[in-house]
Amino acid sequence: MSGGIAVGAVFPPVRPGLRWRWRCWVTGRSRPSEGSLHTEALARRAVEAAFANFLKNAGLVPTGSEAE
Repeated sequence: MSGGIAVGAVFPPVRPGLRWRWRCWVTGRSRPSEGSLHTEALARRAVEAAFANFLKNAGLVPTGSEAE
């Protein structure tokens, strides 16, 4: 979440042995950034990194961040 706006999601494996899937759709492209990783923590970090990359490319700084 960024404020009240959902910008990404992490999806659990549909059955044991499969990977966690993630998607970040605030990228300025028609297709979202997405992938799959072995753990929920890695998938969450991937969504956060994709969103941080979007903010950087857009020249934006999140409020409440250390950058202020």
